[in-house]
Amino acid sequence: MSGFTMEIPTLTTAGAKHVLAAAEEAAAANSLKVSIAVVDAAGHLLAFSRRDRAAPLSVAVALAKARTAAELGAPTSVFQQMVDGGKPSLLAVEGLTAAKGGVPIMHGGGGIGGIGVSGASGEEDERVAEAGAAAFV
Repeated sequence: MSGFTMEIPTLTTAGAKHVLAAAEEAAAANSLKVSIAVVDAAGHLLAFSRRDRAAPLSVAVALAKARTAAELGAPTSVFQQMVDGGKPSLLAVEGLTAAKGGVPIMHGGGGIGGIGVSGASGEEDERVAEAGAAAFV
């Protein structure tokens, strides 16, 4: 029956690995000890890397940042700015994080996934995530 289904672009495992590799390269170039998570549009993990000496807590935080960016279609820095600006209501949403380092992966005008990085400063995490997301063409 037409009208009851639609085709939606999906991030493949190969695409996720490509994004991850670009982010790993950016992290290595700056000697950052980070974890990097790449998720699909629904926030399900597709690719992951924990660089040597990255803090154990960075694993969960990287995944939370990736999920937040994917599910909301915006960088997590936007939500950090909202919280820092006196609007903490976002923190009430279970599973979302308002910390820099999560970036959506876009294709054809829509979000198809997200990448999250954790373990360095917020600015460094965000730069690595942006490098990964920018590799998706």
